[in-house]
Amino acid sequence: MQTPNATVYISNLSYNRDRNGLKSMFSPFGKIKNIKIIVEPTTNQSRGMAFVEMTSAADAKKAIEGLNETIVDGRTVKAKYATPLKSAPIKNIMMKASKPQKDLDFKEIQLKKKARNEAKRNSNPLKFKVANKKTT
Repeated sequence: MQTPNATVYISNLSYNRDRNGLKSMFSPFGKIKNIKIIVEPTTNQSRGMAFVEMTSAADAKKAIEGLNETIVDGRTVKAKYATPLKSAPIKNIMMKASKPQKDLDFKEIQLKKKARNEAKRNSNPLKFKVANKKTT
């Protein structure tokens, strides 16, 4: 069994169910801290699932027991504890970011830098002439 937390994952919701509808569903079970409805990025339409964060794990348990396998808007909704995302350790992320690309060797990297700097100089030659001029 999952460890109880205060966030409830609810699925098989009606696509028309909005934040106020979720608030009215969950408010009898306790105070609501946050509501996150999952939407399709391109159309901004609901995917029929949401995360509802309650103020306590006891309230979340009551909401799961009260809403799981019930019919809401003609659909049988499923409610359970939300599982946290498993992320990679920070150490591994930092090590990957600091490693240079293996397919580029040192000479290729230096040539790319040189070409980039030359392009900057050519884009505004007056700026670099004044900066490179020696004072006698």
